[in-house]
Amino acid sequence: MAIVVGIDVGGTTTKGALVEGDGTVVERTEVPTQRDAATKTIIGVAESLLIAAREGGHTPRAVGIGAAGFVEHSTGSVTFSPNLVYDDPHISAAVSSATDLPVTVDNDANAAAWGERTFGVSRGCDDVAMLTIGTGIGSGFIVAGKLVRGHSGAAAEFGHTVLDPSGPPCPCGLKGCLEQLASGGAMGRLGRAAAEQDPSTKMLEMAGGVTAIDGEHVAAAAAQHDEAATRVLRSAGRWLGIGLSNLVNVFDPEIIVLGGGAVEAGEAYLGVARDQLAAMTAAQRRRPMRVDVAALGNDAGIMGAAALALEI
Repeated sequence: MAIVVGIDVGGTTTKGALVEGDGTVVERTEVPTQRDAATKTIIGVAESLLIAAREGGHTPRAVGIGAAGFVEHSTGSVTFSPNLVYDDPHISAAVSSATDLPVTVDNDANAAAWGERTFGVSRGCDDVAMLTIGTGIGSGFIVAGKLVRGHSGAAAEFGHTVLDPSGPPCPCGLKGCLEQLASGGAMGRLGRAAAEQDPSTKMLEMAGGVTAIDGEHVAAAAAQHDEAATRVLRSAGRWLGIGLSNLVNVFDPEIIVLGGGAVEAGEAYLGVARDQLAAMTAAQRRRPMRVDVAALGNDAGIMGAAALALEI
């Protein structure tokens, strides 16, 4: 059976695996991402997995990479990345030179969307929208069975669509992006503001101080019925629902898939988002929209990168 290397590059960690054609993971690894040398990190992960492959009697035929940032798919190069420095932006050429294998590179959220379509909750669907919601919001879109990449590889950045032009500034250079209103990072910022107004919130006890509050503390406090934390999740969920309504108006997908750590905030967040989306689609007399949580979890990027490599 064919086997490939799949690598998912994140701002904190870079994960990789040897993946067979049916989606079976044979070997996996995870290392901290060198924020000023992300390409070096990728090569290290690829070489480590190739050593493991040889020891296990496997011969990988290609390498697939999902990279955070704007990716020019035709050349396998990163053209812009706000959170990482790729010491060699020509990732495909660099990794191919180091491994002597064909390499395909795509945006990390594109890879996650492709992974869910190939092995996960949207398997077999030809029109898919996926949001990966963590500290920020990434997105991948599949239309008529093909990934939407755009002319320069910068398409499908739905997290940077502006919902509130007077809203909080975003590292992308704009203000009031969906990412700044509905992500885990947004939850943390709103949680810190809420704690300054309400010192009795459990978020303070959990985090040990206002400045340490992040999205996970907000979600944990809300799970214990903390009112301030619950209000934060509801606000973020409402904005997410508004963003999803805009997404539906543009793409009319068969299914919307939500992944990333923020979905673990649960129904205080996702339920509000679904309700907001349902109200807005009903107002337009649109069909009800299927919204599911990603089945592959944190493996979506790896599996998608592997699935893309299997197509080389």
